Amino acid sequence: MTTALSTHPRWPRRLALATLLAAVPLLLFGGTVTGIEAGMAIDGWLVLEPGRGDHFLLFYPVEKWFRDDGTFAEHTHRLFGALVGLLAIATFVATLLADPRRRARILTGAALLAVCAQGALGGLRVLENSPSLAFLHGALAQLVFCVLAASVVYLSPRWPVGAHKPWPQATELKRSALTALCVVYGTIFAGAWLRHAVSNTALAVHIALVLVSTVLCFFLAKKLKASARHDDQNPAGRGMQEAIALRLNILLGSQLLLGSGSFWIVFLVVGSAVPEIHQSILPTLHVLFGALLLAQLVSTTMWAQVSGRVAPAEEGALLQANPGGAA
Repeated sequence: MTTALSTHPRWPRRLALATLLAAVPLLLFGGTVTGIEAGMAIDGWLVLEPGRGDHFLLFYPVEKWFRDDGTFAEHTHRLFGALVGLLAIATFVATLLADPRRRARILTGAALLAVCAQGALGGLRVLENSPSLAFLHGALAQLVFCVLAASVVYLSPRWPVGAHKPWPQATELKRSALTALCVVYGTIFAGAWLRHAVSNTALAVHIALVLVSTVLCFFLAKKLKASARHDDQNPAGRGMQEAIALRLNILLGSQLLLGSGSFWIVFLVVGSAVPEIHQSILPTLHVLFGALLLAQLVSTTMWAQVSGRVAPAEEGALLQANPGGAA
């Protein structure tokens, strides 16, 4: 199978991918902080422990950083946040310098703004010691992750020429993917509500949305496979749709298993006690895989949208055949 590649500059894509990869441990440590209730383990934001040490964020003493699990998780989360911010800046600057496409600049600029807003929200959560801001910070984290993922897809050398022939059911696939995307995010939002304010109402809403999300994602994967079977004249497009369907099924199955394990840990094992760090592993992985599933739905929606469109001049006129697939 061969996929046509455009001649977009490489560095914006590489930096966007580095930003997305750095956001993975950022999510993991953020989920751990929530899981072990360590959001206020370190007083202060940019200046830590004001009046008792006045340490700048990047120069927090190592012996204090490793003094307990909560401090370690919280400070590491902040450091990864700073790294993601720096990489987002580098991606935007590289795009301005090397990529003439207006949409590429808008998307990487939006990613930078989203990262900055999320960082500021996290800082305000600490300064105000606000549970409401903690909930909002957690609920928006996956949205920021998806904006970063969208940047990676758009800056890919396979965009949009990797789908230069129309998929048989492109319009229906786009509609289904967008619907699943919205419902899955609603499920994630309800999950954040459940993590920050454990209640029967939040649990009921989350479970109901999980059921709807599962059905939507399952049938989206099924539609992708059906579309691929009818795509005899486009081997690259057929392979892309099959790969997306496989990833959706893997992510969905993993998320359901992690959700079941998280329910067992949070409600049946821990109960009203403060979880220990090993007890936060499954809920934290549940958060991460929710973000990965949401990002895959964003990518699927983008590819379905572009699959029937011939690459315009601004997307690059020079194409070359090369092995590959889609994000």
